Amino acid sequence: ANAAREIGDQISKTNLATVHYYGAACPNNTPLAIVRRERTSFFQSGSADTSSSLPNAAAKGDTTIGTPLNFVENFNIRLTPNVSFDQAKTLTQFLRGRNIETKGFGVPGVEALTLPYARSPSDGGDVYEVACNLTLPKKGGVGEIQAQLDKWIDGQRQKLSGTHEEQSKFNYEYFVEDAYPVGTTEEQCKRVLSEEERFNKDITSGEMFWLEYDKEVFDKFQEYLQSTNN
Repeated sequence: ANAAREIGDQISKTNLATVHYYGAACPNNTPLAIVRRERTSFFQSGSADTSSSLPNAAAKGDTTIGTPLNFVENFNIRLTPNVSFDQAKTLTQFLRGRNIETKGFGVPGVEALTLPYARSPSDGGDVYEVACNLTLPKKGGVGEIQAQLDKWIDGQRQKLSGTHEEQSKFNYEYFVEDAYPVGTTEEQCKRVLSEEERFNKDITSGEMFWLEYDKEVFDKFQEYLQSTNN
């Protein structure tokens, strides 16, 4: 939390953005989603409405900085050009944990947002992506998201097709271009911290990508710990 406040102070001094703190860095331990919804225009960022209704929205921009009260994992689902914005929003709703009690579907602890994924026509053109925060990864993890995604695809397939032959056309690849974790996971961090002796050895070029990624995470931990001791 102290590190987050220090970073926020440095950004505030530049006068380039208004800093909003969340989690342990905020006096009220306010969750990130609430800070974004109540103090920024973040939730308008993927919609057709580009204007902000927030009276205090900073013209120079907003940034959120903080420390989650518990470990948060991230998982993104990039959809294909076959999926419209309205369809993408239905997947977002289908994944959000807050909809479990009111609508009967969702993944526990998941905060989801529909965002545009802009790229050149040569790279496939613009598509939409559903970005997920996994605030309870032990209850609502990647497996649960994938299962809910499969249910959503089944529902979309039934809407788009009539015969069994038509349904086979609308498979997973028709809707989803990629589904992937972003950043580190809790289990990876625990594994990395327990393998210091292993990472002190040279890694050969023939070893797996994930081993190299784990070492990078370990090195970042070391850099942070050294900085706090100085």
